[in-house]
Amino acid sequence: MRSSVEVVVQTNEYPIVLKVVVSVTFSPPVGTDKLSVMFRFEGEVSHEWERRAVLRDFQAGRVQREELCDADFLLKAAGRHHGVDSARPCPICEAVMREVLWIYGDNVGRRSGTARSIDEIDGIVAEVGPVTVHRVEVCERCGWNHLLTESQAVPEL
Repeated sequence: MRSSVEVVVQTNEYPIVLKVVVSVTFSPPVGTDKLSVMFRFEGEVSHEWERRAVLRDFQAGRVQREELCDADFLLKAAGRHHGVDSARPCPICEAVMREVLWIYGDNVGRRSGTARSIDEIDGIVAEVGPVTVHRVEVCERCGWNHLLTESQAVPEL
């Protein structure tokens, strides 16, 4: 189930589209050994508008490639080992990108700031309760990376 509201804000330079997803339930990825995921994402905030604005600035020559393609080794490795292929190619070099989920929260201790699979997030949410999840896209070839969404993974009631 997906409930969302889309708001368009007009600025002097360009329109900003904010899409807030109230609740999303994801199915486990192919190959998982679980029959169902026991959590859902709530309060999703999209950073798509910021992504489009950054890319417009790059295409207009106001931002250098080096400023955008700054993924470090850890982010690229997380994409390779924990990520899934993105539905869209890299906006800079057209290579296949990966999407990675990162978890944050005081309640997760040392695991805060680490890349995790859906199954791992499921287990952590069952253990400690809600956690913040960032979905990040990263290109291993050129280093492009951008925060796509922020949401809360909460236990399914």
